[in-house]
Amino acid sequence: MSIFNTCDTVYTDQTGKFPITLNRGNKYIMVMHEVGSNYIDAEPLKSRAENELVKAYETLYERLTRTNKVTPKLHVLDNEAPTILKKVIKLQCTMQLAPPDTHRRNLAERAIQTFKGHFISVLSGVDKNFPMEIWDRLIPQMLRQSKLNPNVSAYEYINGKPFDYNAMTNGVRCTISRQR
Repeated sequence: MSIFNTCDTVYTDQTGKFPITLNRGNKYIMVMHEVGSNYIDAEPLKSRAENELVKAYETLYERLTRTNKVTPKLHVLDNEAPTILKKVIKLQCTMQLAPPDTHRRNLAERAIQTFKGHFISVLSGVDKNFPMEIWDRLIPQMLRQSKLNPNVSAYEYINGKPFDYNAMTNGVRCTISRQR
């Protein structure tokens, strides 16, 4: 018998196509869920091509591990993932495929539902003049309580500092009209 620490586990999956193509060409989102910290992160994709999936995964993995607080030992992903992505994942940790047609085994499926609910709320709250073709600039993070340290958000646990909402513009200025 052996004990497995689920805190060292990461799950990933991709969403379906977003209805509006961005000015950067992005149409999809890859979602990563790290179990221990309860961290959900997302990265936009132009397509589901192998090179795009690998690039998005490497970006998410780098953001997750840059402070050395989290180093995943197991990565669970959909069994439909391309071979090249599986090879990249195997270089960093053990990989496990979720069985076909058993979506509840991949926690990224539930993380996608949580992310979509959060993201729809964010999109619903933007100004009516907000250009929807730049929705990817609103993705960077979700503020959820960390499981490992309930006194801070998962973002703060992973990154070592609180989330800075003032840094969200990425060079985009949107004016908010006031109703009188």
